[in-house]
Amino acid sequence: MENEHTINNNIKVKSKKPRLKKDLTFNEMLMVGLVGAFGNGALFGTITMITYAGPEAILAFVLGAAIYSLIGLTYMELGVTYPEAGGPTRYSIYTHGRWTNIINAMSDIIWYLFIPPIEVISIIAGVNYFDPIFIAASGAPTYLGVGLGLALMLALIPFNYYGIKQFGRSSLYIGIVKIFFYLSMSLGLIFFALDYANFYKYGFAPYGVAVPLFSIMPYAMYDFGAIRVIPDLAEETNNKSKIPRAIGMVLLFETLIYISVAFAIIMGTNWSLIGVSPGDFLAVQAAFHGDNPFFILGKPFPLVFIAAVVTGVLTPFVTGYIYLGSGTRVLFSMGRSGYISDKLKGIEKKHSIPLLSLIVFAVVGVILVFVTAPVPSIYTFIDDATAAGYIGLITNPIALMVTRRQGITKKSDMVRGMSIIAPLATAGSALIVFWTGWPSEPYAVLLIAAGSVLFGIISKVKIGAKNALWYVFFIAFITFMVATSHDGLSSSVFPQYFTYMEGTIITFIVALVVIYPLGVLSGFKKQFVHKNFTEDIYTKQGAMEWEENK
Repeated sequence: MENEHTINNNIKVKSKKPRLKKDLTFNEMLMVGLVGAFGNGALFGTITMITYAGPEAILAFVLGAAIYSLIGLTYMELGVTYPEAGGPTRYSIYTHGRWTNIINAMSDIIWYLFIPPIEVISIIAGVNYFDPIFIAASGAPTYLGVGLGLALMLALIPFNYYGIKQFGRSSLYIGIVKIFFYLSMSLGLIFFALDYANFYKYGFAPYGVAVPLFSIMPYAMYDFGAIRVIPDLAEETNNKSKIPRAIGMVLLFETLIYISVAFAIIMGTNWSLIGVSPGDFLAVQAAFHGDNPFFILGKPFPLVFIAAVVTGVLTPFVTGYIYLGSGTRVLFSMGRSGYISDKLKGIEKKHSIPLLSLIVFAVVGVILVFVTAPVPSIYTFIDDATAAGYIGLITNPIALMVTRRQGITKKSDMVRGMSIIAPLATAGSALIVFWTGWPSEPYAVLLIAAGSVLFGIISKVKIGAKNALWYVFFIAFITFMVATSHDGLSSSVFPQYFTYMEGTIITFIVALVVIYPLGVLSGFKKQFVHKNFTEDIYTKQGAMEWEENK
């Protein structure tokens, strides 16, 4: 009897499907969040911010930290409540059903599809500095640049292939090196080229206060968005209770480093070196000709220049493979939700990774971004990614409150003050989408709509159509506000009904008092349970309770 029992147990073990391994330690999770955040997008984006706002760009990182702190608090709670691979792409399926979730998922996957190419283009820009054959005068990659980009994208795959344990270890050790050179570059430039006059002599806010500040916010918020890689990897951490601590620490450290980068560029700018009249911030971006700013500003200082060159290659490469891994989990989660082939939710046995999702994500990311972006340069990529990302992110605080109402969240996991934090996080996310402007916001919306309709039809999405109306209304509203009040769109088809500031205020108020309560009221009374789309929590009783209360 004993032998028979043992054999039966072995058969059961062998018949089990392979699962993701929980091998990611706290230190590795923390480092993944940190080094994922410090990409070269922060360097190129900061140049754009300084160009349009001058030294005031520093305040954008302060305001960005405040907004993302609200969002980060929602991740702290939801990441523990639903510790799933690609978790933020799954939260809304439990609260609002499949129609809300497919729109949410399309927004998230577009955000992730843009980011590895952004980092790859940063590397190409660095190489182009030494041999200018990879980037055209327009800022778009040449054919050689595209070829190099394709090779670099494929080179990101091996770092994700050998499993989460090796992914975590490599990120930890390479991340330490990356942070050393990143800090050496920014702090070195401050030390060797410090010019306080740049901070006040030409005006702290030379082009006005509010409008320039808000218009550059998408670049700051793109940088902060890296925090979500932590809840995306939550299923593979060996201690989910430490997810909130990791999110909080990453938010603090990245805020300080982003501010140090802005300080370095502002106070390390040598006007004669870049051929710009002192104080002419509007000419700064063009003066760098698409090159890494630290290459130019650090050239007179060998140690800073060396740190900048290492950072210019290592930094985006590490960020790229981390986002490739996180984006793979988002695609994997879409397989679990039934929007794409079941094969994409399969886990390779040897290394316990979603291998097919990894390959498909890498290939589709290259095709989608390099082929469809209106102007394929790093600056438009950042706006496009930010618009899509925050359209998806706005569901999180709403899903959190519905999850609480459903009685799912443990009291010990609840973050205090969420009745105030959640609506403010919703309004803050709406503002970021509005500030991305034209044409990035409608471009992102077109991609989201096309993907949602196409995959919705293919996967026969029916559940939760009425529960998604608030989301559709939000996207339509924010697109209308962008078209009729944002600088840069002037036509008889879309007359400018509102000033930029009026649009900002209206967006904030409507998101706070209309979108947020509509979203919460639209949620299911009971947690959505379905044998095909929520396998890990499925029970017959749970499915019956949802059917009775849907």
